Amino acid sequence: MSRKRIALACVAVVVGVGSVVIPVAANAGEEENALGATCRVADGAGVWWASGEVALANKGDRPVRNWTAEFDVSQGQVTLDNPWAYELRQDGKRVTVKPIADRADVAAKGRLAVKIGINPAGKGVPKITGCRVNGPSAGGGDTGTGTAVPADSGSFVKDHTAVHLMWKPPAGASDIARYEVFQDGKKVKTVKDTMTDVEKLAPATRYVFKVRGVRTDGRTTGFGKDIVLTTLAAPGQDKAKPVMPVDLEATGSGPYQVVLRWRAATDDVAVTGYRIHRDGAKVQEADAKATSATVSGLTAGTAYRFKVTAVDASGKESDPTREAQVTTGKAPDGNTGTAAPGDFAATTATKRDGNVTQHYLNLTWSVPQGVGQISTYQVYLNGKPAQTFMWGTGDPVLPVPAGKASREVLVGPHPGTTYTVKIRPRLGDGTWGAFSRELTVQTGR
Repeated sequence: MSRKRIALACVAVVVGVGSVVIPVAANAGEEENALGATCRVADGAGVWWASGEVALANKGDRPVRNWTAEFDVSQGQVTLDNPWAYELRQDGKRVTVKPIADRADVAAKGRLAVKIGINPAGKGVPKITGCRVNGPSAGGGDTGTGTAVPADSGSFVKDHTAVHLMWKPPAGASDIARYEVFQDGKKVKTVKDTMTDVEKLAPATRYVFKVRGVRTDGRTTGFGKDIVLTTLAAPGQDKAKPVMPVDLEATGSGPYQVVLRWRAATDDVAVTGYRIHRDGAKVQEADAKATSATVSGLTAGTAYRFKVTAVDASGKESDPTREAQVTTGKAPDGNTGTAAPGDFAATTATKRDGNVTQHYLNLTWSVPQGVGQISTYQVYLNGKPAQTFMWGTGDPVLPVPAGKASREVLVGPHPGTTYTVKIRPRLGDGTWGAFSRELTVQTGR
């Protein structure tokens, strides 16, 4: 059958900080609603392939950098036509598109179109919903996401009837009086703290939680991202590990990412998610309904090996799929991927540990751009390896920083001690990149 192509335009309008929709924080003197986008399917015919675009419009007087576009696709796998300028991540039906470095600023009073493709696997016309764009208001500086919404901070499942939700206060919002917790669209709790338990849940069941802040004047912030958790199976309910997913395929999608596809696993109770393993290490997770995933942050012209496992409600993991091998494409600009972390800074801090005062180094840096996603960094103190930071792994999985990153290093109960410190990134092929500049710091007395 010949492949028809349909045009998609993804657009959402971002409103001010006081709205319950995801807002964009404006700097003083700048207008809100500066950045917007739209979303539509232009052709209703059945297709085997759909072409489209994420279209952004900037009404402001200054360029916008570090934006993030998000949307839900009804089915299929989404790819980028220009993966060396943008980073695409797909988690089930949720798709996120971000620029790489300064290759995709939205000019003042300008527009930007990101070309995408959707392979619906012969299931008809894909639909797009929930389109929105987040990011700093117009301005060239690196101001972070600037979105006034709570952020998940390590929520987890307690047992077969309860979960523990944790979140961070909205950035820049100092007047939060309380938080509202929603379960599957219904408000179930109002709390003053930034954590709470939700109990009396059904075993082996998937729940979607949202949190928003309520200001002292009654206005609400935007909702944070969905916190999706599946309760454990009841004791004795889940007796077998899942039957493994099958027919794993890996396809290169430009120099820095790979698309994986597989057939769904089965379980005697329920499959609650999938784990993606690259070269023997878990690097990513996908939800229970996913049969595909995009793995970003790879190195151009490099061979990789992938496997996928399924996880059930009691935490049992299936046998892995057969191994799928793929080699990423060559970088278009000859970039060798040795960029060093930039804007490296280090300050000192202290914390009380019982009767002992412990000293820490607080490190911040800019993530190297144009070399794909970087999830691992190594810290050197006084010229020797001291600590390795990792994102994108663990339980829960820590989101990988895309613009700015920060971590703290414990150096011990030693006041007035001088250290030299530097960091380097680990590239997608497992080799270490270039070091940041080396700094000299001294703990307080």
